[in-house]
Amino acid sequence: MTGPRITTPRRTESHEPAARRKRRIPLPRRRRPRGLFPWRLISLGIVLVIAGAGVMLFTNPMFYVTRAEIGGVRYVPAEEIFTRSGIAGYHILWIDPVEVTRRVTESPSIDSAEVVVRWPARVIILVRERDPAIVWEQGGARYWVDSRGHLMLQRQDLPSLVRVVNEGEEIPFLCPGPACKEQDALSIDTQLVLGTQHLKTLRNNIDVLYYEPSRGLGYQDGRGWRAYFGIGTDMDYKLAVYEQLVDDLLARGIRPIYIDVANPDAPYYRVAQ
Repeated sequence: MTGPRITTPRRTESHEPAARRKRRIPLPRRRRPRGLFPWRLISLGIVLVIAGAGVMLFTNPMFYVTRAEIGGVRYVPAEEIFTRSGIAGYHILWIDPVEVTRRVTESPSIDSAEVVVRWPARVIILVRERDPAIVWEQGGARYWVDSRGHLMLQRQDLPSLVRVVNEGEEIPFLCPGPACKEQDALSIDTQLVLGTQHLKTLRNNIDVLYYEPSRGLGYQDGRGWRAYFGIGTDMDYKLAVYEQLVDDLLARGIRPIYIDVANPDAPYYRVAQ
């Protein structure tokens, strides 16, 4: 005989109320305002500022060169240097100091130049002129020559300089005006310049010398003849030979037309027929 069946009731999952359930409720997205974003406004502002600065930079007269500060000039007018520079009316950004230096030093009178460009439109040009050593005369025109033989325009009368009259073939000076370039002015032998200065030192009463290619430098002796001494810096020895020869000729009653001691080891003279 069997007893009664005992059954255990099953546990069922409890159902919590809907209010207690945890739900992830998505948050609403913020909508960006329509129109330009802030970074675009900033970019636009930068562009406008740059454009405005550019307009002011290229339209404001204060950035254009109307004059230059010229230094180092003694004989060459500052206006000539400014004209040669070619910068009048140019914007400061368009000026190349190297090019300006090249233009200025094309003048036969200028040895070197330095160009400084500063804002807003300031240009400084410092030059070093060639120092005249002698005055060279040919074809009715007079020029200066420096110690290195460079031919250049005579800017003023300097009584301390010896004048050398060229009686031979003229040395070309193709461009006598302010627009002359270095290649237009040729050079003469530096030994000729040095010889002129040496003769002036030994005979300070000499104001004019004459030059012939075959005889060199000479001067008109006050006793009535022309004396030639060649070129170079040995004028003291040549003058000694010359004075000895003159004493000998005068002692013999000979009055020459000219005496040539360009070669002091073989001097010669000429008398009238």
